[in-house]
Amino acid sequence: MVIGWENSFWDWLKKMKIFPGCLTQRAAFALITTEYENGRYYLLQWNPKWDCYNFIGGKVDNDSGDNNDLARAIRREIAEEIGIGNLGEIFEEREIEQMRLWQFSKREKRYKSYQFAIFRIQLFPDLPVDRQKMKRALRWLSTKHNNIYVSSEEIKKLKTNCGKPISRTVLRVLSRLGEV
Repeated sequence: MVIGWENSFWDWLKKMKIFPGCLTQRAAFALITTEYENGRYYLLQWNPKWDCYNFIGGKVDNDSGDNNDLARAIRREIAEEIGIGNLGEIFEEREIEQMRLWQFSKREKRYKSYQFAIFRIQLFPDLPVDRQKMKRALRWLSTKHNNIYVSSEEIKKLKTNCGKPISRTVLRVLSRLGEV
């Protein structure tokens, strides 16, 4: 009888969103950068659900074969969101940081615990090209999701030069990494 009450009470807390059903949302983000004369730029992607730019990446999706593996998740996300596939010759990923953040979920309208794995992505790692050719090659990284390179100044202002919003998560992550 007590077990039934505890489970009912637990379910009630979840329904009331006092206690989240999933303790921590796990996600992987791609840190893709390029250098220009006036500094480093970061590749972000427009997220229509959040109405702002954010890192390319997403949550671990075991139904898509991630198997609770953040590296698999980032490879899948890059393949889906940039459209370049997840073959080793095209890019390589290196996990540089894991961080936990407690922040407000606009979609769910509540605070959530997040675990983010940040992966530095090197595109075309075995392709012997100079910096200028690499910059030109990286310009094609746009899809229906509207990818854009932004400067650290834009990130600090949380707005692109065109006035579009940048997610506060981008600023928090890059600040923690010492990038901005």
